[in-house]
Amino acid sequence: MPVYAFPAARMTPERVVNALQHLSPAPMILPRLQRLLTNPNSGLFEIVELVKLDSALTARVIQVSNSAWFGRGASCQTIEDAVNRVGFHQVHRLVATAAVSTVVGKALTVYGLDDKAMWRDSVACAFAAEFLAAHIREDVAEAYTIGLLHLVGRVAIDNHLRAKRPVIQLTEENFPNDFNGAERTQLGFCQADVGSCMLKRWDFGPLAIEALRSQYTPLEALLPYDRMAAVLYGARLLRTIVCHDGEGLPIRADAAVLEILRMTETELLGLVPDLRAQMTKAKQITEMR
Repeated sequence: MPVYAFPAARMTPERVVNALQHLSPAPMILPRLQRLLTNPNSGLFEIVELVKLDSALTARVIQVSNSAWFGRGASCQTIEDAVNRVGFHQVHRLVATAAVSTVVGKALTVYGLDDKAMWRDSVACAFAAEFLAAHIREDVAEAYTIGLLHLVGRVAIDNHLRAKRPVIQLTEENFPNDFNGAERTQLGFCQADVGSCMLKRWDFGPLAIEALRSQYTPLEALLPYDRMAAVLYGARLLRTIVCHDGEGLPIRADAAVLEILRMTETELLGLVPDLRAQMTKAKQITEMR
């Protein structure tokens, strides 16, 4: 009787995400938090009750609230103290920062990145996304969250490729590609594809999912999500300059993306000092861990 060899199942972004044994559920809270914050009838009590559903996230929110970024006065000991300290307008940043840190605050072997590098890039992109979203009147809170999560697909890819022997080392390219080329060579897709699958699992809406998926090709984003994809593209450019010194090479923004952002390249690069100032203020967060 002949023996048939069945081909290995084709690797997909979904399979890479499914292989993650311990995927933090903390970001699942963010779409629900967003809905609370856009409801004029919501109060801080409802936000506290939402955060309390995850004990690890509760502890992280309290820790972040006591950092130099938010901290002032007596140390917060409870989630109620933490949320009341920052107030309704800052609570999204507080909770999002704490939630995302449970996912991206890890060293990535195949990328050659330590935990602080990953976290620094995520926070810088979040700040930059806030600046750009405010400029074109997109949702600032959602832009901040998308910026924080823009590299989350790397976590799943790192988990997948570390299982291979010998361990693969991915090579970074210059902006705007990051590790895009190396990821596609190894897998046939990139971390943006994987990250969008993770956001679907966490029940994010189509704006966040499509913006993250299209971060390398914002002009190909589905309408009307191209504006937020352009925000993320511009935020990644600013993040690269501030966190990587532009890799020592001149970085040029796509003219068509700048048109969506309603900015000149000079205006976009003019945000670099503001981003550097924000990162200096937030430095304490990366030193907590």
